[in-house]
Amino acid sequence: MRILVVDDELVSREKMKHIMSSLGECDEVASGQDALKAFSDARTDGKQYDLITLDISMPEMDGTEVLGRIRTLEREEGISKEDQVRIIMVTAASEKDTILTCIKAGCNDYIMKPFDMETVVKKIGDRGLTKQPEEKADTTGNVPEPEKKKPLTKIIARFNRGEIELPPMPRIQTKFYALIKSGADLQDIGDLLRKDPAISSKIISISNSSYYRGLTANITMEQAVSRLGLIVTKQTVDAISNRSLYLGTNPKYAEVMEGLWGHALSCAHACQVIIETKGIKLSDDPFTLGLLHDIGKLMLLRVIGEMEKNEKNGKGLDINEVIDLIEAHHGKAGAVLMKRWAFPGIFMKVAELHDNMGAGSEPGNELLVVQLANVLVKSMGYGTPNVEGIAPETLSATVALEISPEQIVSIKEQVKVRMDELKTYLE
Repeated sequence: MRILVVDDELVSREKMKHIMSSLGECDEVASGQDALKAFSDARTDGKQYDLITLDISMPEMDGTEVLGRIRTLEREEGISKEDQVRIIMVTAASEKDTILTCIKAGCNDYIMKPFDMETVVKKIGDRGLTKQPEEKADTTGNVPEPEKKKPLTKIIARFNRGEIELPPMPRIQTKFYALIKSGADLQDIGDLLRKDPAISSKIISISNSSYYRGLTANITMEQAVSRLGLIVTKQTVDAISNRSLYLGTNPKYAEVMEGLWGHALSCAHACQVIIETKGIKLSDDPFTLGLLHDIGKLMLLRVIGEMEKNEKNGKGLDINEVIDLIEAHHGKAGAVLMKRWAFPGIFMKVAELHDNMGAGSEPGNELLVVQLANVLVKSMGYGTPNVEGIAPETLSATVALEISPEQIVSIKEQVKVRMDELKTYLE
């Protein structure tokens, strides 16, 4: 199957291309004009596209106009309706009224943002463009390919039905939040943190690090909390508490977990640096928003790892397949976990939509900051791969936040300093 992905927004386009590349030969373009040229060139070369995913909202020539021109060209060439290229529109919720116009103009279906692999594959399957591979008898003892996918499919199904037991928030973090909410002073906070030797020793060490240290060394919790201040102390407790969630999992995924931790921590620092650089006021702590944005990946990996440890044959799933499918489902998983932990709604929104640059007409500064931080630290090599070398300077979030290329460079430098000087204290 030959597929053309049309979207002016880089991250959304690359996400769709990543999904479509698993289904066939995939090309991508960033504008309506380029889409028409690619469509015409493909027909001239005798390599017609079987499917086009077409973003509705694009500058100069939007998806609705592109759809109309393609159908006009097909009619002029005498192409029957049955032989026309399948066109699936990609739209934000705010554009759903436009779908009626697209249906009348001849689109075959539509996909709402934010989309994931499961939704896209089902839509395409409903249009008869994908076929499930036939299971063949295997005398080698290998597990047939469809069987390899069943465990994760079952996990996603159980998760969607609410049957997976979600982990609780770390206890010390819960108590700390309650204490802050009650208006406790630094003395009360010091008393709580002193009860956890592991956390208290790390907070004292961080307060004496090259990044925060003063003229004299701190030796008590009161001194450490006083030097760091309430905000930084809270951020440190969040980081130390959540670090434990990345440990003690199936050894098969230990390296992936470490990558996720590095990405989460660097993204937290990046969010903090961005708001400091631009003087942006957010409704909640930027550090914690960045720290928890990918929590859905962690949760699903832990569930899969535990499930595989309990399997009798011990073979498990292919690690690359697991990563791809978790990439597609982690947004919803993270949002559910944030709700379970009783975090404010903005945390659910960020967890679900941080990979979707077309998330509505008013994404809010919280989501924009995390979107930029997420891509920025990937470009620095922290954690998950930077798909197709996406540059943070090109993001719509960067434009919306009015961040210059020079500021991007400065933010990267500051994030690196914080990671180099503080990460070791959280190991």
